[in-house]
Amino acid sequence: MPASSYGIIVEGGYDSTVYEAIIRRLASHDVHIISRPCDGRTNLTRKFPGFLETFKYVELTGSSLDLAFVIVDADGRNPAEVEAKLRAKVAGRQYPFEVHFHAVQNAMEAWLLADAQAISRVIHRRVGRSIARTHDAPQGLLDPKPTLTALLEGNRIDYTPAVAGEIAHEVDPQILSARCPRFRVFADLVDC
Repeated sequence: MPASSYGIIVEGGYDSTVYEAIIRRLASHDVHIISRPCDGRTNLTRKFPGFLETFKYVELTGSSLDLAFVIVDADGRNPAEVEAKLRAKVAGRQYPFEVHFHAVQNAMEAWLLADAQAISRVIHRRVGRSIARTHDAPQGLLDPKPTLTALLEGNRIDYTPAVAGEIAHEVDPQILSARCPRFRVFADLVDC
């Protein structure tokens, strides 16, 4: 049976909004998501074991949590090593739900930049303009946030969590999978 409830532990508010929207895009049914933003990677690394413990006591519509994700930006580091370090912090602990660790190649904004049409639809709704392309290799950008911010500001739109969520709601998972191979790894972890 597919997962119907998720707990996500992320670096910040932008991440929370984006990952919630993407999980909902990937799900073939309605899902409940509890998000715990941590104000940066350092705080996430310190706080996530406690948040996983609190997820044990969460009840959603009469059932417990099905899956928990700890999601961080790799920021130029090897994603597998980042995930292994996080996993090691809770080695030996038992949870009544599956726990997945995922390090995004460099940063989450690459996923948003990967689908130019999603960004174009958001820009068109907000200011009546369209764009044709974003960046040829967004996953390769060490820091894709300035590229995304400049693209939006060039169209008179501030990059906010709400705008990030709108773009994430519009993204095509197939385009993300083709342009950002680490997205495929994440999509495979989402039990839909």
